Amino acid sequence: MAAGGVPIAPEHTLTAGDTFEIRFPFAPEFNDKVTVGQDGTVAPKLIGGVVVGGLTVAEATTRLNALYAKQIRYPDLSLTIRAYAPEVFWVEGEVVHPGVVRSELPLTLERAIVQVGGVKTGAQTGDVLVIRRGENGGLNAYRTALAPLYGATDPILKSFDVVFVPQSAIGSVNEFLAGYVKNLPFSVNAQVGPATVPTSVLTAPQLGPRPVPVVP
Repeated sequence: MAAGGVPIAPEHTLTAGDTFEIRFPFAPEFNDKVTVGQDGTVAPKLIGGVVVGGLTVAEATTRLNALYAKQIRYPDLSLTIRAYAPEVFWVEGEVVHPGVVRSELPLTLERAIVQVGGVKTGAQTGDVLVIRRGENGGLNAYRTALAPLYGATDPILKSFDVVFVPQSAIGSVNEFLAGYVKNLPFSVNAQVGPATVPTSVLTAPQLGPRPVPVVP
């Protein structure tokens, strides 16, 4: 059980150092074995670079199958993990020891912040951002509050998530990301521009209910 009584998600999300096999029942000549890079990508021989960091095995299978379907008729591929690495997260902003966090088990938001020594005095714990790379290579940002001070749930993070604890309340998420994007530990395709975006709240065990899209 994670802090706050939220059950740990049973599924590992793919992270840097994971190795998995891609197998095709009807086209074994295209079978492949790949390792997730530090930026969350893999590079199967037939389709090239694909972002899988932060995805579950089922999500990665769906993404890869769609890409292989452009090259192989009815790929119907399977994905099997052969080597697991600790999941990787980043916690930044008004925390005692900002930086990378690695964990053998999935972490909740509150647990990740505990791993970096907690928040500093005066931190805006009611306006925390969780930043995640989206399927199209852009960013999704979620606003939440740390449990239990504000009665919020304690969401489970996905590998490659970036948690930012601000010193002062964040007005426009897009305007904040426009300045922060250069500090991200992974690359993004979308250009971040100023915009007014609605807030959304994280709920356990998955992030939701809606991502805040970055406006290109």
